Amino acid sequence: MKVISIISAVAMTVFSTPLWANVTPLSSSQCQAMIGKDVMSTKAPVQCDRLRNVTFKHYTFEGKTTTGKLVVLDAVAPYVEGIFDALYQQGFPIAQAKPIEDYAGNDLKSMDANNTSAFNYRPIAGKSSLSLHAYGVAIDINPLQNPFVEFTSWGTATFKPLKGHEYSNRMLQRLGKEDRKGFAEEVINLFAKNGFIYWGGYWDTPIDFQHFQTSRDMAYLMTAMPAKEASLFFNHYVDWIQSCQQNYGSKQMNKFKDYTSYLQTELKITTSLNRLYKTNPNSVMQAINKKAQVSQSRCFK
Repeated sequence: MKVISIISAVAMTVFSTPLWANVTPLSSSQCQAMIGKDVMSTKAPVQCDRLRNVTFKHYTFEGKTTTGKLVVLDAVAPYVEGIFDALYQQGFPIAQAKPIEDYAGNDLKSMDANNTSAFNYRPIAGKSSLSLHAYGVAIDINPLQNPFVEFTSWGTATFKPLKGHEYSNRMLQRLGKEDRKGFAEEVINLFAKNGFIYWGGYWDTPIDFQHFQTSRDMAYLMTAMPAKEASLFFNHYVDWIQSCQQNYGSKQMNKFKDYTSYLQTELKITTSLNRLYKTNPNSVMQAINKKAQVSQSRCFK
């Protein structure tokens, strides 16, 4: 019986591990290349030692199999690995996925190349505050099929990349036309159940169809934490999301309260978790380590 149990345990480990993706630390030469291309800086909120490569197989729009790579925060890397492993198994196409240093950190050039990317030390487009890409907790997928769309006060729309206007109609199936592929709408739930519940397609203006991220407070918190604590926090966060979905379904995700809101309620605070962690890390970690109580009122508004 013990032998059978051991074999079963090994089998479960093997089959629950992504088969086509892997996570590795950044090499010193890669980090230097990122610095040289202005993708990384000593001023960045997360440095190379806290970043990870996620290398994965994916299908192209031509049906070929190739390899892609994203750079993300260490705490989220195993879940990004799981996302792209699932995308490969589903046959979801990705035009290409190269680290942003291949485009000298230029987001517009990366979008023009229909490049799926993640970490980039840069501000939000058109603003001075840092993008969540600078924290390694945001992913842009198939920018051509999922463009960034801005609207003027008089109703004019601007698309980035420019050819993205060809995908302004978001119907996957249209009478007399080929089915669309690679749309972010197809994978919202996959990203959500792996911790990336915030999608730019939910926004009013700009609408960023390619963009998935964590919350900003979560990014601040995880980069302030040591790596082990950040990973523990994100693991519990994903468990919370999946428990809420399993118990109450995923159709209510637009009303989701988020695990950080749950922790704030448990801690009886109105300030951000990040601020509390800086002054009292033990209280935040105690709340994280405590088994979460899942209920409909706790999960959803």
